[in-house]
Amino acid sequence: NPSKQKGTRFETDIANFLRASGFDTWRMAQTGHEDQGDIGGLRDFAIEARNRKRLELAKNVDDAVDRARAKGCRYGVTIMKRVGRPVEDSYVCLNLATFNELLLHLYDMDDSGFCAT
Repeated sequence: NPSKQKGTRFETDIANFLRASGFDTWRMAQTGHEDQGDIGGLRDFAIEARNRKRLELAKNVDDAVDRARAKGCRYGVTIMKRVGRPVEDSYVCLNLATFNELLLHLYDMDDSGFCAT
């Protein structure tokens, strides 16, 4: 199936790109309704990879959120391939709630809403 091969290649390219930056990532096997994403090795993230001509942003982000719930992790993100561009030019998308959670974690916000650092 050419579409499946294209998706598998993109997932592998993402894992290899992240691994080249020092992350221990790999392409995960599909597991059906308990799917925890396409890329393994990042415990706080469930990553959905999409290599399709037509971008379905809402559906892809919703899928990533579902994968994060199934995995029991903080962040669900989708990585969408840009046609004709290398993997590093792909889009990384998440909803605002997930982005807010990521910012709170990155900036170590205290209870007052101000950065603790």
